[in-house]
Amino acid sequence: MKILHVVSSLNVGGAERFVIDLATEQKQQGLQPSILSMGKVGEPLESEVKRFDLGLLHGTNISQLRSYLSQFDIVHVHSSYSLLRVLLASLLLPIKVVYTRHNERVHTSFKWRIIYLIAKFRLHKMVFVAEKARQNYLATYPSFEKKSCTVLNGVLPMVTTKTQSEKFRIAHVGRFVHLKAQHHIIQAIGLLAEDIQKQLKLFFYGTGDLLEKNKNLAKELIPNVDVAFMGFVTDRNKIYENTDCLVVASETEGLSLAIIEALASGTPTIASKVGGNPELIRDNINGLLFDYSNIEKLAELIELMINNKALYEQFSNNSIALFESNFSIERCTKKYLVAYGN
Repeated sequence: MKILHVVSSLNVGGAERFVIDLATEQKQQGLQPSILSMGKVGEPLESEVKRFDLGLLHGTNISQLRSYLSQFDIVHVHSSYSLLRVLLASLLLPIKVVYTRHNERVHTSFKWRIIYLIAKFRLHKMVFVAEKARQNYLATYPSFEKKSCTVLNGVLPMVTTKTQSEKFRIAHVGRFVHLKAQHHIIQAIGLLAEDIQKQLKLFFYGTGDLLEKNKNLAKELIPNVDVAFMGFVTDRNKIYENTDCLVVASETEGLSLAIIEALASGTPTIASKVGGNPELIRDNINGLLFDYSNIEKLAELIELMINNKALYEQFSNNSIALFESNFSIERCTKKYLVAYGN
C-alpha cells in the first residue's frame, strides 16, 4: 500500500513530528509511505524525514499535486491548510483521501462550510485525535457521523533516563503563538518565592511571532530564574532527557504530541484542562491539571512538583505505563490501517 502524508510544512510542530513517526512505523510494517510538504524546501524536520529514509515531495500547484496523488493508494491529509487543495486535486482519481484534524477548533465560516461540503463527498474518513474534539465537530456537522472516527496519536519509544542537574528543569515545547500561552508559565513562576525560583531552570523549545515578547517578559518578571530559549530542536530525546517537568499552558489543544512525548519519556506534566489534555493527564495520577489562565494554581502545582519527590516518581512511572498501554505508535498505526479500510 502506497500512502502519501500531506502536511502544510516541515517546521517543528506536534502534527509534523507525529506524521514522521507514523510514516516511520508504517514503513517498518511493510507499507510504502511518503511525505508531501506544502512548505519551503529545507525546513527543520526535513532532516528527520531523510534520517528515516522516507520519500519526500514538495508542491502546492493543483496540477502538480494531482500528478503526485495519482501515484498513491491513500492520501492522508494532516493540515486544514492543505485540505482544499488535496480535495480539488484528487477529484475523479481512484484514491482514498483521509483527513486527520489535529486540533479541536471547529471552523464555521462560509468558506469552511463549502470546503466541508466538498469533503463530505470526497473524503473516505475524517479522523479526530480526541473523542471530545469529534463530538464538538459533530455538534456542528452531524452529517460526518458515519465518516468520522477517533484515533489517539502515538509516538516512537523514547529514552526514559534523565541527565544529572542541580536544578529542577521545567520545559515548554511549542510554537510561540498566543494560544500556547507561554506567558502564563513565566507569570506563574514569577509568583514563586525567590528561593524556589533559584532552584529552577526554564527551557522553551520553539520559535514564533511572540518569541521576543516572551523573552522580554522573562527578563522583567523572573530575573532570578535561569531561562533558556532553545529554538528548533529536532532530537526529542535531547529535549526530554534534560527535562524534569513539562508544562503545557495552552488555551486549546487537540491531543498534544508534546505531552505524549513526555509520557513516553517518563516526564511528569502539568497541563491546562483543555481539549485532549485530560485524556493524557489523569489528575494526581500521572500529572497535574489546572484551569486555563489560572496562573496562581499553576504556580502552586509547580511548587508541589518540585517539593514532593514521592509524587514525582509516581507520576513518572504512571506516565510510562499509560504510554505503553495507550499511546504507542504501533497501536496508533494499526488503528489507522482500519481507518484506511484495510
